[in-house]
Amino acid sequence: ATGKWRTDYREGLTIGLAPGGIAKVWIMGPCLDPIEVTRVQGKAVKKGPDGGLSGGQYALPLKPASKAYIEKYGIPYGSW
Repeated sequence: ATGKWRTDYREGLTIGLAPGGIAKVWIMGPCLDPIEVTRVQGKAVKKGPDGGLSGGQYALPLKPASKAYIEKYGIPYGSW
């Protein structure tokens, strides 16, 4: 703590999503450091995207560089 009163207020929530179903929420305001509110882990839905209507495929294919990285190292679940 700096010993100074802060009179500014935080006015927004930001939600960040990462591979593996991880989500983080921060509360933010102008010229203020963000405060992490929570980090949660989602669960995999066996039907996949679109509730099973897309055959387990996503709307867009992976870029070749992304696909090569995932094939070599796997999905970076622990990177966040």
